[in-house]
Amino acid sequence: MKSLEIDVPEGLFAYITKLVEEKKFDSVETFLTHASHWLAELYGFGKQSDGKSLSELIVDLIVSKVGKEEKQVQQEETDVTDLDIPNKDLIMESYGSSKFMFEDAIFASCQFAALKQGNPPLSKEEFLESLQQMKEAGILVKITQGEKLMWKRTD
Repeated sequence: MKSLEIDVPEGLFAYITKLVEEKKFDSVETFLTHASHWLAELYGFGKQSDGKSLSELIVDLIVSKVGKEEKQVQQEETDVTDLDIPNKDLIMESYGSSKFMFEDAIFASCQFAALKQGNPPLSKEEFLESLQQMKEAGILVKITQGEKLMWKRTD
């Protein structure tokens, strides 16, 4: 095994330490090892299935389920305006190259990105308020498919 010395923001280190104290991970090193593997798989550098990254497999799974469902899709229209919206950059960063995302996936991605930046995680209420403001500003469009909520970037 190789050693690696890294600098992490204090907030992220405190969060990791809390997870270790709560016995969710054996040690900080274990957390970082798991996080590295998950990130590698997400971007296609770890274990692959049919040459696809984990993120591609997730998209395939979602698209195949969406394609099989016969539920009506409702899309709300908005006009784009430029506003100073809290967490806008964090939310937009979570999309990556995607145009559509499920609300829960955006929230999870924002949590990971906030921790990666050394910031505390967003509350669900704060996250939902930011999404609503982005909808009102025309940056995102809310799409309801059955009981699931998706958000589409307008850019």
